[in-house]
Amino acid sequence: MMSQATTVSVAPDTRTRILDLAENLLLERGYNAFSYQHIARELGVKPAAIHYHFPSKDDLGTAVVARQLRRLRKWRDLPRVADLPPTEQLEAIFKVYDSHVRQERRVCLFGALAADFLTLPTPMQAELRTFNGELTAWLAQVLAVGKATGALRFMGSPSAKAVQVLTTLAGALQVARVHDETHFHTIVGQLRLELLV
Repeated sequence: MMSQATTVSVAPDTRTRILDLAENLLLERGYNAFSYQHIARELGVKPAAIHYHFPSKDDLGTAVVARQLRRLRKWRDLPRVADLPPTEQLEAIFKVYDSHVRQERRVCLFGALAADFLTLPTPMQAELRTFNGELTAWLAQVLAVGKATGALRFMGSPSAKAVQVLTTLAGALQVARVHDETHFHTIVGQLRLELLV
């Protein structure tokens, strides 16, 4: 009989902890509303320790968005997502946004950064555009297959509908932040009524 492996909990390294804190602050407050001082205070270190890993806030912000892009690519390629039929892939993206609303009514990365976009460093803008572009392309493909197989219904092109759905989801998170989760669920319910056969 094989022995069971013991699970060892490993604390995240300093770089990862900095990224996690920066991401949390970015989603809660926006890019321009936090500083290295906020992160240093939370970590119990001097700001110089953060500069060691990320020489500037621009570097840190770009790293946060780049990490989200890597997560998106990993998520969409997971068999538990990639092998699903279109209706269940649509539900999978709804669940991602639902997880945001359940985390103290957080907004999504795009929603958090769109308002600050013109003040973001150029590399961070490029990463955000790539992230949004790849998410939109993935959803457009899901919608195209769903429409072709009769599992989903909508007017217009899959690309246009993908943009509309993602914009609606980002807006639903903003509305939930102002009001409560009920509004988010009402909006997602309306999307289901419009898309599902």
